[in-house]
Amino acid sequence: MSTGIEERLTAAEDKLTEVLKLLRQIVKDKKGRAKVAKYQAKCYAKRREAQLNETSPGIKNPDRNNLDLPMGWDRRLRTKMKEWATVCYHFAEAKKSPHAFLCWLAFTWNNCTYWHKVITKSGGYNHVFIGFSGTKPLRSKWTDNDFFGCVKRTSFTRAQRDQFGNALWWKWGYGVLGKVVLEMQEDEERWAKLPKHFTKPLGLMQGGFGMVEVRTGLVFDPNEGDCGKIGKMYAYAKPDLDRGWNACARGLFSKEEPHAEFVRSTE
Repeated sequence: MSTGIEERLTAAEDKLTEVLKLLRQIVKDKKGRAKVAKYQAKCYAKRREAQLNETSPGIKNPDRNNLDLPMGWDRRLRTKMKEWATVCYHFAEAKKSPHAFLCWLAFTWNNCTYWHKVITKSGGYNHVFIGFSGTKPLRSKWTDNDFFGCVKRTSFTRAQRDQFGNALWWKWGYGVLGKVVLEMQEDEERWAKLPKHFTKPLGLMQGGFGMVEVRTGLVFDPNEGDCGKIGKMYAYAKPDLDRGWNACARGLFSKEEPHAEFVRSTE
């Protein structure tokens, strides 16, 4: 009797050993498939990036908010800044408006510089590129007020002052437009010949970096801490700023290059 029990126990142990072996093999196969899938996904992402690099115009977007970069600007665009500065001189010397240039620059930077548009618009929001999910662009939503800073008021509470000063487009004014203007100023003699009605709007769109005196002793700076003072300076700057913001918005979301015929004629 005990022999029969021992035999059954031995048989059960053998079957359990087989089951354990089978489970270990299943786990091993599953881990192997996961490794293969991970490897294949990595290879696909590399191939996709290579394809984008070969077929897409421009350069890869920085893998972060494209308007909030280290040092404030994309240093890979240094050569383009020089080219854009030359175009700006052509606009100025042909007596075109500064807002026409702002429209063209916003379009060119947004639509022709990177793999993915930096700014898109849908559902009443501005969608800003903030990085990649694999090869797909990730975006965050911004209202016009938070994005551009444009408001109808000329008096500010502290919260409204902070919203105005922290508008994302001031970063573009420094990191893109401001760098173009710096390239222009390398030619001091040529820059000095430009009329104030052309250079002032460009300066205002740079925020505090533009150092534009809107009235004697009153320099425009959206990061001014005094609510009364910022309201006063904004009241003087608002007409030019409104035209500048509108020009940039037209450029950002235009389906065709603004003033393309003029720009091509100067090349």
